[in-house]
Amino acid sequence: MKCEIIVIGDELLIGQVTDTNSGYIARKLNPIGIEIMRTTVVRDREEEIISAVEESMQRAEAVIVTGGLGPTNDDITKKTLCKIFGGEMIFSQATQDNNDALFARLGKEMNSLTRSQAMVPDCCKVLPNVVGTAPGMIFKRDGKMLISLPGVPYEMQKLIEDSVLPMFERCATTDKIFHSTRIVTGFTESKLAIYLTEYEASLPSTIKLAYLPKPNLIRLRLTARGNDAEQLYCDMYEATLKLDELLGDNIISYEDLTLEEILINHLKDKNYTISTAESCTGGGIASKITSVAGASAVFMGGVVAYDNSVKVNQLGVEEEIINKYGVVSTQVVEQMAKGVANKFKTDCAIATSGIAGPSGGSKQKPVGTIAIAVYYNGKVQSRLVTIPSANRMRNIERFIDLALYDMILNLRTIK
Repeated sequence: MKCEIIVIGDELLIGQVTDTNSGYIARKLNPIGIEIMRTTVVRDREEEIISAVEESMQRAEAVIVTGGLGPTNDDITKKTLCKIFGGEMIFSQATQDNNDALFARLGKEMNSLTRSQAMVPDCCKVLPNVVGTAPGMIFKRDGKMLISLPGVPYEMQKLIEDSVLPMFERCATTDKIFHSTRIVTGFTESKLAIYLTEYEASLPSTIKLAYLPKPNLIRLRLTARGNDAEQLYCDMYEATLKLDELLGDNIISYEDLTLEEILINHLKDKNYTISTAESCTGGGIASKITSVAGASAVFMGGVVAYDNSVKVNQLGVEEEIINKYGVVSTQVVEQMAKGVANKFKTDCAIATSGIAGPSGGSKQKPVGTIAIAVYYNGKVQSRLVTIPSANRMRNIERFIDLALYDMILNLRTIK
């Protein structure tokens, strides 16, 4: 089944809010054979919503719309869809009952604007929203379907899980889709593509290879699509087996995982614990690690040593080392890593000190320079890296990824 997504909201087009809904929807629907052909983002303007909906319904069998279902004047999606499908707004007692129950659980009083959420088009099927006041809606026309969902991510996700996925799973579809991901290091994208030229040419027509590069690593995704599930599975198995043989130790994960997830898996496999000592990354590494469920089994704690006095007093960094080599140096981060490992009695540690920018750099150590040290198995490794960027937030994100990456690579050397 071919499907398009329409995301509605002025805030998305002025950069105030980042669209995460379309990615979530695609990730949920693709594995069950729903092919997302296009995502369109439009403003809260009636004529633009009408145009986007009509165009999408010409191309796709199903259209999913998110956003614009709130009770305020700028939320016009519900009335616009009512107009498109030729209906009238009516009161939905079921929606009102749902919202009454929600407010009772929250211990809040409902106002007149919230009560207006129970008004729905008479030409739709209402999908109950148990975590919010805006119901989902299903419209049908000429054998095609439009599903309207709230723009609030957790409300949209709940409706996808409870109502939309089961409905699509019941729909007959000839296509089956399988994905397999490998996370690879040691190649640039172009070198990896050249290395895999013959392999890619040998793949059956039902399997495609995609490259998704990030700093220091590449996500390779094999996608198999066809109507013979058994044959497709066999083809995918052979393709992944051959890919694994070609890439060997360059594969750092056989699943589509984040760096922090990969790190935690390595630590758990070795029964190791870890701590962090961060200056320029300001606790970002610790935050990434603790965002993963189960991190408490391996992460003991961290120190944000932004000021030199904290490096000295909390981590045992020698002032003479700071004065001699500078705070952004391998010598300093090595002592930070050893100090935090000793402080929290951990097997491993990560330490960072750098210049995120946009100011503070020098000719010798420009903005974008970071010193990283990783402590593991009783020894410490460090390096000094310069990223050619003056964007502070981008540099911090890159610094965090580099530090996680270094820790993973060194853990992989331990058998």
